[in-house]
Amino acid sequence: MRFPTFRWVFVAFALGNLVAVFLRSANAVISPDLMRDIGLNAEQLGSMTSVYYITFALMQLPLGAALDRYGSRKVIPILMIPTIIGCIVYAQATSFTGVAIGRLLIGVGTAGGLMGAVKTFGNWVPSNRLATMTTSMMALGGVGGIMTTSPMAWVNAQYGWQNIFYGSTVVVTLVACAIWFWSRDFPATTPVVRSTGNPFEGFRAIYSNKAFWQMAPLYFSMLGTLLAVQTLWAGPFLYDVLSYTPPQAGAMLFMMGVGAILGYAISGPLGDRYGAPRMILYAQLVLIATLSVFVGAPVITQQPIVALLYLCFSLGAAFNVILLPQARTLFSAQMSGRAVTALNIFGFIGAYFFQRTMGYVIELQGKNSAGHYGTLGYQYAFAIPLICAIIALINYLPLVRAQQLKG
Repeated sequence: MRFPTFRWVFVAFALGNLVAVFLRSANAVISPDLMRDIGLNAEQLGSMTSVYYITFALMQLPLGAALDRYGSRKVIPILMIPTIIGCIVYAQATSFTGVAIGRLLIGVGTAGGLMGAVKTFGNWVPSNRLATMTTSMMALGGVGGIMTTSPMAWVNAQYGWQNIFYGSTVVVTLVACAIWFWSRDFPATTPVVRSTGNPFEGFRAIYSNKAFWQMAPLYFSMLGTLLAVQTLWAGPFLYDVLSYTPPQAGAMLFMMGVGAILGYAISGPLGDRYGAPRMILYAQLVLIATLSVFVGAPVITQQPIVALLYLCFSLGAAFNVILLPQARTLFSAQMSGRAVTALNIFGFIGAYFFQRTMGYVIELQGKNSAGHYGTLGYQYAFAIPLICAIIALINYLPLVRAQQLKG
């Protein structure tokens, strides 16, 4: 086989990211079916969904070491084997334990897709194009989020959520083969550079870097909030607070998916041109503004306004992705896998934290007379990521000032 070009490397990893986004976002649409068929309450739904993220987070440090030592082409397809098993377990589950185990295995298997791409892309493209390539892949991968809105709602109504996960096993297998056959860790003309020695030694330098700790809380806030809301609580909020039907909710979730794709698509070019810190500042202000609406004025039922709110929320939060190439440039190429996974762990810990705590708060406030979780519970729940977003932005401001001083 002829040595792959970057085009094929890009396509292979974009497909992997698309599948990962689809699988992690699925619960937002099928949550009423899971609560009905398996008997889950809001706290259990949040706990089960967030298992994916804590597993994802725990995988990041060994994943970074493996990527630097063995390369993405070998590591990522092997990791997808648990995803295949997890989809089967999830489809066959009849209890909270069953869906939690399935979700856990899916998290293990999809933990490396984005990190493997950032690691590999950095070997193929100049540093001033890395953010653009990464966010372009994320924008294409965002199609997976779009697929879990109205299209998935229709498929779920026709064939059931179990068959969606059975079908996913075939798709994941094909994507694993695509990464194995279509990608390479380095161009043919570039010497292969692998990490040697103790693979975990580099994490000491990463976690003692001051700039890293100015970025980590913001990544916790931006990615954690986006995943917690888009992949779960955005759907129940529409059902419980606004009394939307599944098709109406699917349309709003579609707009949230569009916002994420738009955010991914423009964040890379803007970050490369104007600097990541400045773009992150503006994006986080948009995220704070939309979270303030969820907290302060949640009962806005007009669909055009809700659609705009959902679009702006995900657009702002999606700028989190340009923090990854920013972190990668802080360290040498031999440590790049560990650098991005060291940061990525905070995003998925954030998703776990927000999904669990929001579910706990919503359940604590209880249901209203109509059998829906109350508006006040959602207001308190959305206040949690709002407060964290403000604190994280204040912590990040020194990097924004440093960029301004550089001109």
